[in-house]
Amino acid sequence: MALEFRCQDVGVACKDVAKAETAEELVAAVAAHAKAKHGVELNQTLIDYAVTKVRPGRG
Repeated sequence: MALEFRCQDVGVACKDVAKAETAEELVAAVAAHAKAKHGVELNQTLIDYAVTKVRPGRG
């Protein structure tokens, strides 16, 4: 089952939805997006928080 992360779920005004098959792939995708689009380098605290917002993908 795919996983997804939405920037909006952590209070960011962004409609991006990252999707991946594994948590590791999803964290990598979210980290790349955060750096490229928001100028944010994820530290462990931000990663831990983001992981709490991961949900099953919608297809």
